[in-house]
Amino acid sequence: MSTRGDLHYVKLNWLGRWPNNNLARTFRRLAQGGRPVRVYMRIPEKVPTILPEVEPIRGDLDNPGDLAPILGDVETVVLITGVHANELARGLSIVEAAKRANVRRIVFISLVQGPWSDSIPFYKSKLAIEAAIWASGIKWVVVRSAGFMQTDAGLKADILEAGLFTPPIGDVGVARIDTRDVGYAVAEAVLTDADGEFRAFGPEVLTGGQVANTYAKVLGMEVKYLGNDLDRWAKLKASAFPAWSLNALQNMYAYSQRVGMKPEPGELPCRLLPAKLRTMKSYAAELKASWAV
Repeated sequence: MSTRGDLHYVKLNWLGRWPNNNLARTFRRLAQGGRPVRVYMRIPEKVPTILPEVEPIRGDLDNPGDLAPILGDVETVVLITGVHANELARGLSIVEAAKRANVRRIVFISLVQGPWSDSIPFYKSKLAIEAAIWASGIKWVVVRSAGFMQTDAGLKADILEAGLFTPPIGDVGVARIDTRDVGYAVAEAVLTDADGEFRAFGPEVLTGGQVANTYAKVLGMEVKYLGNDLDRWAKLKASAFPAWSLNALQNMYAYSQRVGMKPEPGELPCRLLPAKLRTMKSYAAELKASWAV
């Protein structure tokens, strides 16, 4: 039986490829700080042996009763809710279970919010989960992340075959961030006993056209930005997402085109992030190598 002080990591989805994703970075950083880690997941066999500090626990967040036996000796819950039709119900069940188990703190990975962002379904879900955390009386940290570079990992055909960067992120600019840097920030929130809200942005504010140009230079080929036409993007991706997800993403991109996702003027960098952040160019080079171009 583990002792209080363990980290219980509630996992809903992987962001990026193992082991170079934010979860692995969180695990390693916590292990360096002497913190054991539990991973709650449907298929614990997915936890690689290269991370022996991780204790996998089998469970299903759509069956919240599974949480009770494993939260009794847990001090900190790190919660990441993946984009899912049941995201809100899952998140609320975890908060309630943590409250009943007298968990001391919840570290929640959310999204950078702004005017009108509550009109986006999966932003709205995260806001409701945040409200439940605040109302629970549990000490909390919210790490708000900008858009992830790792979402491009699924664009191999778009970029290499069609020569297109398809996400319609717009012309206002998004400070995209590598998931590994977010993972580092999450671990730092645990290790430093941080408190409150933190906004995590990448080192560059880039438009859709600038991201396309980055891929063009790294790959040595023509890569154009598909553009800001949301209906065109939705038709192109209609078979790639469930209808509810496609609609939510359209709303998200409409917000990105209108407001962007970047630091406010004079906003200081998040103190939880590593000193040197990964750039869009360095991530594009990694994708090039993984795509064997």
